[in-house]
Amino acid sequence: MGGFSDDLRFILAQNVKNARKTLRLTQSSLAENANISVSYVVDIERRRSWVSDKTLSSIAGALNMEAYELLMPSEARQIDEKSALLPGITALIEEKKIELKENSDTVMDRLAGDIIKLFSKT
Repeated sequence: MGGFSDDLRFILAQNVKNARKTLRLTQSSLAENANISVSYVVDIERRRSWVSDKTLSSIAGALNMEAYELLMPSEARQIDEKSALLPGITALIEEKKIELKENSDTVMDRLAGDIIKLFSKT
């Protein structure tokens, strides 16, 4: 996987860290709220660990976000509803909705990859 995996780890790490800081949460409080260890939060933010779908959901819940938002490049979250990219992202998410409900790591990786590809076309 190489580059893609590294890109996704970077996106996840940045999104977790930025959301945590926006909410003024410490790594310790995020860990407690997500029911994971502080060292795991540190490893995620430093791109040393990947997360399971269950952990991704727990972290997202603790950050008042949806799991897929943690895998979106930060520019994507700042796009307003008139953007040409928003319908594409929405269509991708709808397309994967049933599979996402099954909590599949593979599906989450593919969805994130599809979103990254969508942004690389712009």
